[in-house]
Amino acid sequence: MNAMKKILALALAGAMALALLTGCGTGGSASHKSIAKAMADYDNGQHFKTTITCTSSAVLDAKLQELAAKTEFENVVKAVYNGQSPTIPAGVLPTNKVVYLYCGKYDKDAGKQAINLNAHHTHISSTSNLDDERQIGLITTSFTDTNGKKVKVRFAVVVSDIPKP
Repeated sequence: MNAMKKILALALAGAMALALLTGCGTGGSASHKSIAKAMADYDNGQHFKTTITCTSSAVLDAKLQELAAKTEFENVVKAVYNGQSPTIPAGVLPTNKVVYLYCGKYDKDAGKQAINLNAHHTHISSTSNLDDERQIGLITTSFTDTNGKKVKVRFAVVVSDIPKP
């Protein structure tokens, strides 16, 4: 009976040790889905809500890739990062929607990435109020700052329907 208790105690100690390691990442980058969730969590906290959702959108990811292929994309990224309103080529982003652009220093942690993205944003639609259901597209890119240094950033577009009154 004593041997059985010792084996059980050892097995439980091993299970607890493994449970501690589950929070350790592989060092990989945060997924678009985890950043979308972190962005929703951030906005829920800022607006004292629990109803805001943010869904990763492959369509918006593709739109950002299309925008990134244009020569003026670095200027768009710089403008958002520096708190200015950029000029977006027509037809790239949705119309009749609320559209926000975000730009933040790159981080592998989704929560930190959401904070970084929210530090630099602007809306490019006629209304600035996002609906609670949002879609997000993300791209990792870089730009050259005024000191000639490359800055690695995540650039995001968040789109929602215009909220109903």
